[in-house]
Amino acid sequence: MPHVEVQAVLSNQIYHEKYTCPTLRLHPYDDVFVAQTNGDYIAYFSSVRPYKMNKHKRCDGHLVSGYQIGCDFSPHGSMLISGSSDGKMHFYDYKSGRRIHVMECHQEACTDVAFHPVFSSMIATCSWGSNVALWQ
Repeated sequence: MPHVEVQAVLSNQIYHEKYTCPTLRLHPYDDVFVAQTNGDYIAYFSSVRPYKMNKHKRCDGHLVSGYQIGCDFSPHGSMLISGSSDGKMHFYDYKSGRRIHVMECHQEACTDVAFHPVFSSMIATCSWGSNVALWQ
C-alpha cells in the first residue's frame, strides 16, 4: 500500500451546503478567498482561522449547470469575473458582490476566465468547445 503525505487540510467543515465547489480563488490583497459553487453562486470565505463563510455577501446570476466554471479576481482586487454555462462572462464588484456587467463570449459554456496579471483590461476566456478568446 503506497504512503501518501498530504500537506493540506482536506476538510474542516466550513461549508455546510449541498453544493460542491469546483473552483477556489484567493483575493490578491484581502484575507478572503471565493468558492465557485454548483449552486450558481460564488461564496466568500475568510482565509484566516476560523475560515468562516460570509453569509451576507455572494455573487449570483451566472449559471454553473454541472460544469467546472472558473472565476478570477482582477489584479487590483476590485473586480471578480466568472464564466457561465450559457457562454457568458459575468463581472462582479468585489466589495458588494453585485453584478455590474454581462458579456456574451462563447457559443458553448464559458468554462474559465482569467485576468492578465499586469494588463488588467485584458481577459482570457475558454469554452467547453476548446475555444480560447482574448478580450480587451
